[in-house]
Amino acid sequence: MAFMAQPWKHPSGIYYIRRRIPDDIKPILARGDFYKVSLQTRVPAEAKTRFAAEWSNSDQLFDTARVQLRDGVQLSAKDAVQLAARWAYRERDAMEQTGNFSSWLVDHGSRFEPLGGTIDGRRGVNALLEDPLWLLFLETVIADELPRYNQPPAPKDSAAFRPMLEAFAAQAQHLSKMAFDRSEHDHVTPLHAPAVAPLSFEAQRNAAPLLSRFFEDWKTYVLKIGSNGRDVTKRVAEYGGTIKVFIELYGDHPLTSVTRMTASAFGSDLLRMPTGGAGRRALTARQLIAKAEAEGLPTLSRLTVKNRLMALSALLSHAVRLGIVTENAVTASGVTGELSKAASKAGRTAPRKHYTRPELRQIFSSPVFQRTWTPPRASFGEAWYWIPLLLCYTGARREEIAQLKADEIQCSEEGVWYLDLLSTPDEDGDEDDQRTLKTAGSHRKIPLHPDLIELGFLQYAERLPQTGPLFPSLEANHAGYYGHNFGKRWSAYLKSVAQLDTRVRPSHGFRHTFITLCREQGVPEELRDALTGHDNGAVSRKYGERALLPQLLEQLNKLPSIAREAGLLPVAAT
Repeated sequence: MAFMAQPWKHPSGIYYIRRRIPDDIKPILARGDFYKVSLQTRVPAEAKTRFAAEWSNSDQLFDTARVQLRDGVQLSAKDAVQLAARWAYRERDAMEQTGNFSSWLVDHGSRFEPLGGTIDGRRGVNALLEDPLWLLFLETVIADELPRYNQPPAPKDSAAFRPMLEAFAAQAQHLSKMAFDRSEHDHVTPLHAPAVAPLSFEAQRNAAPLLSRFFEDWKTYVLKIGSNGRDVTKRVAEYGGTIKVFIELYGDHPLTSVTRMTASAFGSDLLRMPTGGAGRRALTARQLIAKAEAEGLPTLSRLTVKNRLMALSALLSHAVRLGIVTENAVTASGVTGELSKAASKAGRTAPRKHYTRPELRQIFSSPVFQRTWTPPRASFGEAWYWIPLLLCYTGARREEIAQLKADEIQCSEEGVWYLDLLSTPDEDGDEDDQRTLKTAGSHRKIPLHPDLIELGFLQYAERLPQTGPLFPSLEANHAGYYGHNFGKRWSAYLKSVAQLDTRVRPSHGFRHTFITLCREQGVPEELRDALTGHDNGAVSRKYGERALLPQLLEQLNKLPSIAREAGLLPVAAT
């Protein structure tokens, strides 16, 4: 797992970006080993936001340094004049705010004079540059100014350095002249300096990039500072698909052309996109919409469209932080909020998400659990039998079960057998689990229901190499999900073999079913959350320690014996 870059906290409490300078550009940056800039805040949340922008700035600085090493300094004579003018305006503001004009004047004891006295223009500039003290002062000013604009130091022997010296010397003269006027009570005569205008590299940088280009930059940034784990990779791939659809619908335009109206129109068009269908990969977004309308195909739900819009929103938020656009058109349009409200309203009458007891009996009395069925294609070994049972009796996510190791079936000091689960999200999302803590490395312990033990689960686990996987026949897909291929075949099995006619999601439906059964049996919410891995912000995360496993097992024992109802175990004598 790659290191996740974070703001660095100085002992003073101020956060900084502290980044190692690549070896190839150290000679031109002359900053030592690290690039370090204050984020000017002690608030962690603010530091993270500013950190993202400063990281991008440092990327630009490093890229500029490489160009200058390869091609020489790129600053033009116009840039030199503009840099000097910006510096002069800041010095003027400071002078007028403090009223200290004498620092820019020559003190002759009985009177003050501007720099060079009456000498002005080229002669005055040359006079300043021939003075060793003034030359050192101007060199220091230039060295301080360039980093303000993410420009590396300009070598003194470069073609760009002499024009900068002359431009700053000329502005130093104008500042001194203005200081003299102010000391003589003339507060009207302005500073003689050109108006602020974009620098050549700013004009190039501020030209809004095309959406496709900016997505590639955003992807590089996210993968660089993120964990590079499968969750980040999956999110980047999903966002890329949405951006591809956007470009197919509206073209690859600059970010600045993405308006509130565009965001709203995108949401409307996504609602017309079909949810699936053979041959869809060969069709463009417009063709898919036409196909859906012509054939009456089911289209994306409001909640799905809202989630798709978050891809565009993420890019625009990043662009706002970098100063490329002034607002996030998706959030400003209110389209995601409207979709959320509509989805919430529709959800009041939405189809159920859990299996009914008759459906559970139909599933677990089907051929795979009677050991009378052989898969026609992929053979996943005992995963066919145990994964659905474990999902039903634990409420865990499919991937949490699929990635289990044999030695993660453990027994507590009190004699309670349990699963030591590594909490992780499912590949197909967990949209209903808004409170779920999905942090890699977060463990929870779920007691094994007595039915699983009676069915022989412990004996199955004990026969396996203890350092290996619990389901050796499962292989991770390209994104690293062990349950992906099984989930596809399980869905097909339920339809074609178990003859189950339901809209409940094949694997995730067990999770909803477990929660529903817990509610029906009066399992306290905090204990239910501890079993399912929810974090409600209260005390549920304190549960699941080994000392509390007996209490969790007591709650599990309240649940109905699905295995007995399906005929997998004998009905207990009354």
